[in-house]
Amino acid sequence: MIEVSNYDFFDYDYAEYWKARQYEDLAEKYLLEKIFHNKKGKWFIDIGGSYGRLTPTYYNSYTNPIVLDYSLKTLQKNYSTIKKQFPNVEMIAANAYHMPFKENMFDGGLMVRVLHHISEPVVYFNELKRIMHNDSTYVQEFANKVNLKASLRATLHLNFKFFSKAPYQQPTSKNFEGTKAGEEALFFNYHPSFVSGALSNVGFEIQNKYGCSYLRFPALKKLFGDQNMLKIEYSLQKVFKTTNIPPSVVFETELKKADSSKAVQTDELKDILVCPKCFGELSFTNTSAHCKCCDSTYKKEENIWDFRID
Repeated sequence: MIEVSNYDFFDYDYAEYWKARQYEDLAEKYLLEKIFHNKKGKWFIDIGGSYGRLTPTYYNSYTNPIVLDYSLKTLQKNYSTIKKQFPNVEMIAANAYHMPFKENMFDGGLMVRVLHHISEPVVYFNELKRIMHNDSTYVQEFANKVNLKASLRATLHLNFKFFSKAPYQQPTSKNFEGTKAGEEALFFNYHPSFVSGALSNVGFEIQNKYGCSYLRFPALKKLFGDQNMLKIEYSLQKVFKTTNIPPSVVFETELKKADSSKAVQTDELKDILVCPKCFGELSFTNTSAHCKCCDSTYKKEENIWDFRID
């Protein structure tokens, strides 16, 4: 069984994390809006989308967006707010390693601020490949292991093994996102070459590389303020987009796979859902979905379908 970060277990409110991070929030949204501005499609999946923070960046480009997250509580808590602002959005609780969708369904997708919780990225990328069709767009953000600050620190300590492509798990003592003090946490920083290689091996061709949050230093925020920081950030995103300087790297990819077919076009969520355990056909009531193959049953609780499995 692959370990999953469970924000519900610690009753963690991810929205609180962003209240003091306007600079990082707007820097990411600015970049994603540029990427999705000229995209068009039907089904789109925001994996680890939480409370819908990034929904404005892709909502006008795709007619049927889905916010998928392992935190059922977060989706339930934010259901009314998200639906009021973005009525076409669907919300589903599920494990990113076992997603409850038919093959070749999605025209687009993204994962932002989540890969650091993914200990088996190749397993995840293969599952993603299954549900996305040929030529679909996928955007992957990740915490950059060899950013400027980390690289300088490693060089000063003569720690040259740090520059290997192997993922770096940050010390739990410094990262409590989704955990409480003293608890173990999944928090991996990835080398850009590792991520690009893993994506390419599965079939996701890198179309563009971007950097984000170049000025992620508390002292700079106090000195310049968020708005001045953003002006500088937008310039840095243009000039240094292909470098490994920033703490956050973003790959825009296009999936290429042998199966070039698309699934039957539909606007009904139930038409694209399958059992995440065996991919069997589901029969539905208003509040439950039953697999005809493996006899599993899934519930709809407070407007959210719960398809989470280990």
